[in-house]
Amino acid sequence: MNLPTLIDEYVEALQTAGVKTPFTPFPPATDADLEALEAACGTSLQSGLGPWLRHVTCALPFQGNYEAVPISSILERVKSTKTIDFAKHLSNIQSWNDGRFENGKLERTYWQPQWIGIARDGCGNEYCVDLAPGPTGSVGQMLAMEFQDGQGPYVAPWANLEAMLRAHLARVIDGDFTIDEDGFIEFE
Repeated sequence: MNLPTLIDEYVEALQTAGVKTPFTPFPPATDADLEALEAACGTSLQSGLGPWLRHVTCALPFQGNYEAVPISSILERVKSTKTIDFAKHLSNIQSWNDGRFENGKLERTYWQPQWIGIARDGCGNEYCVDLAPGPTGSVGQMLAMEFQDGQGPYVAPWANLEAMLRAHLARVIDGDFTIDEDGFIEFE
């Protein structure tokens, strides 16, 4: 199945389940937007990012109160984080000795512009598509970037964008969520 069709199925399942918000609309990515993002992150967009950015046109909800973000927000994050020295943060997370880098899936760094944050929570943490994985990782793998409190990157529970969408779609179909009085979904 192609990614745009899967996105449409997810939106339809959310709406059928009674989710009313957040469906804040935003414009789809243009060719110029995609070229600007490629230039900013220094690599070609792969792993379904082009179709994702062209087809996701609203703040789709994901577990952990994350919402899809527009390409303008993604581009702003990539550009703004390129000017920050994250050496202290990397030193801190390596001292935790929690094993996050031991399997080699993640590049041993706190942040890199090739981590494309496609969904964000209210604290600025992101679900990212990894375009520059570690030596045993794969291009397009998902990671969770915890900017809040300097917690850094973790391998996400989904292999890629398609797997993330399929997992969320399955949760909606299986009723593994609640909806509050304002129409916001909360995954169990």
